[in-house]
Amino acid sequence: MHIIAIANQKGGVGKTTITFNLAKALAKRGYKVLAIDNDPQGNLTGSLLEDPESLQADILSFYKEQYSIVPQEIENNLFLIGANILLSTVGDGKFDTVFNLKKGIKGLKAKYDFILIDCLPSLGLLSMAALNTARFVIIPTKPAPYALMGLKDLFTTIEKVKENLNNDIEALGIILNLVEGRRTTIAEQLETSLRENYGELVFTTKLTKGTRLEESPSFNQSISEYDPHGKQAAQFEAFTDEILSRLNQ
Repeated sequence: MHIIAIANQKGGVGKTTITFNLAKALAKRGYKVLAIDNDPQGNLTGSLLEDPESLQADILSFYKEQYSIVPQEIENNLFLIGANILLSTVGDGKFDTVFNLKKGIKGLKAKYDFILIDCLPSLGLLSMAALNTARFVIIPTKPAPYALMGLKDLFTTIEKVKENLNNDIEALGIILNLVEGRRTTIAEQLETSLRENYGELVFTTKLTKGTRLEESPSFNQSISEYDPHGKQAAQFEAFTDEILSRLNQ
């Protein structure tokens, strides 16, 4: 069983899109998947539920030390513990709150092959709770200067969590996301710099930007469901293959 946080303190790098598509892809392959929305914006919840108001399992319960949540079944092999704006109240809590997510998941681990945690774009209590819980971190970024600059801060945070809270955590890899179809010199230079600095930690697969990928969550469909023969569906399949390969190693 693998617990993976999809995290980056920078916004706009596609964390939720990746979590959503990865959860769907793994479930389709026969793995039992629990998707956890750990972001008060609730975008992952809205992507998986046609009506977010129909949410039956709210992650806020864990943070309130109510650990009897029954994850909501979305489809075959795919389950959700969702979130809404009320989750933002956790940011005002005590530091001990960072341990509650791990306590809540403890009783669920044996039931799933994968638990995927979609993190919000910050390094506050909610993100720390996710890093304290996860075994691995997938880090989405995009070929833009400020996005790449933020990676150093995130790795520093992961190391601090490893030293003080969660000895098992490690980065599974960096995924280059929202790559423009038309390559530019600056984008190529940034990708080269990323691969030179982080080496094999950077996934070989790149995920390109596209309208269909942006549209698909509105229909509660992954890109492989919405546009099964498209380039981006093939990219997500390749990305899923890489993740499984790294985990098997």
